[in-house]
Amino acid sequence: MNYSGGVMGYARVGDAEDQDEQRRQLISLGVRPDRVRFDAGLQGTRHRLPSRDILLEELTSGDTVVVTGLERLARSAAELGEITTMIRDRNARLNVGGTVYDPATEVGRTAFELFTSIFPEFEAGIYELRLTGPREQAKAAGRYPGGQPKLTAEQRHQLYELYMSGSETVAQLQKRFGLSRSGVYMQIQRERETQTRQASS
Repeated sequence: MNYSGGVMGYARVGDAEDQDEQRRQLISLGVRPDRVRFDAGLQGTRHRLPSRDILLEELTSGDTVVVTGLERLARSAAELGEITTMIRDRNARLNVGGTVYDPATEVGRTAFELFTSIFPEFEAGIYELRLTGPREQAKAAGRYPGGQPKLTAEQRHQLYELYMSGSETVAQLQKRFGLSRSGVYMQIQRERETQTRQASS
């Protein structure tokens, strides 16, 4: 497989055998052995992944990140959204198991929209549904006092506009509005639902 820019292979791995297998697969996808990087530990979502962080920091326009599967790149849909946003913003490509997604093409833009928005929003929605039952039960029992929404309607609209325009990254929106990654995507989804209801009324 030919690439116009630099090629970087990455995988989260569990043990030495897993690492050897991932190395073999990444090399077969066109990554030079000295350009393959790993982070050990498939469990947990809170610890840093230093090799991945360095890889993303070094990305430049035209580079390609190669992984054997999305689960090797990210530990949740929200994290996948943040990482693929960084790849897209650097004008780099993502090769997943031999399928190359280039944000400069129409097909690639559609794929990156799925990676950066729809998948994380789906996960955020599932998380919200999981909370609904216990939260309502706690309210009924007087153990859940409620609370103020994280953002006002105006702030949520502002966040949505900044995200859609591409003028700020998810990380910048987190900092500006004091939200987690999943919180940013949840607010985006809520604003979309609000606008859909307004348009249909």
